[in-house]
Amino acid sequence: MNSSTPVLFRLLKRLHRRKLRGSYRLLQTCRPLWASCVPVYSLPSHVRVAVPIGRKENCWDITDILDYESELIHAFCAALAPLSDVTLFDCGADIGVFSALVCSRCDRIRRVLAFEPNPDIQDVFQQNILSLPNGEPRAVALGNFAGFGKLERPAYDDSDHARYLVPSTQGFPLVPLDSFRAFGGNIAIKIDVEGGELDVICGAVETIRRASECVLTLEAHPSVCERTRRRPNDCMTFLASIRPFRFLVAETGRWVETSEDIIDPGRPLNIVATTI
Repeated sequence: MNSSTPVLFRLLKRLHRRKLRGSYRLLQTCRPLWASCVPVYSLPSHVRVAVPIGRKENCWDITDILDYESELIHAFCAALAPLSDVTLFDCGADIGVFSALVCSRCDRIRRVLAFEPNPDIQDVFQQNILSLPNGEPRAVALGNFAGFGKLERPAYDDSDHARYLVPSTQGFPLVPLDSFRAFGGNIAIKIDVEGGELDVICGAVETIRRASECVLTLEAHPSVCERTRRRPNDCMTFLASIRPFRFLVAETGRWVETSEDIIDPGRPLNIVATTI
């Protein structure tokens, strides 16, 4: 791994931010040059995160990292502020950027358990999670039963970030979160699994029920909802059946009820659920 950031990469990112015509296409054309380049970026609170910039989904500089899901991370960290000694479950961690940013901006995290089954990014995923407080990277997917799974791409998006889980007779392990028996204490669960959120929650009922306090995130993505015929309200209603929650839309700052229509056809939204 090359831990430095190439000069050409830095130049093209600057030109792209200035909206120079053709700069994005040139940046993507040059990506193969950086196939083995994994810069390590420094975040606040001495957190460091490695990023494989030759990967289409992670062609990021430090500005991109600091801007990543900024509204969600701000709302998530604000919800964690009254808590202490929090165990963070990162479900669908990819390379671990969400966990790294939360740990860099919030001093409430005591332990990180992160789950990512994609074999193509395991080296970076493992490196990033192991560098976090009591970080435990797990190369498994989460669901509502124990078995095996594989990742498939939807017709509308060919990126790794859009791949979703389907059960399989072979592949990577698929387990419920409750199988880790991390019961009790304050917990935070970030779920980004492209339509499998309700299955993850069904497999985490005891973890959620037995927590002292729980903060949980859900994505409301219009394309995913159309593909799965599931809405975030299904997850919200099920969560409310486990124990009382309140729900905040991170991007708008609006508190919503389980019956409200949350989907925005123009963009994905994120919901932060907190126990009452």
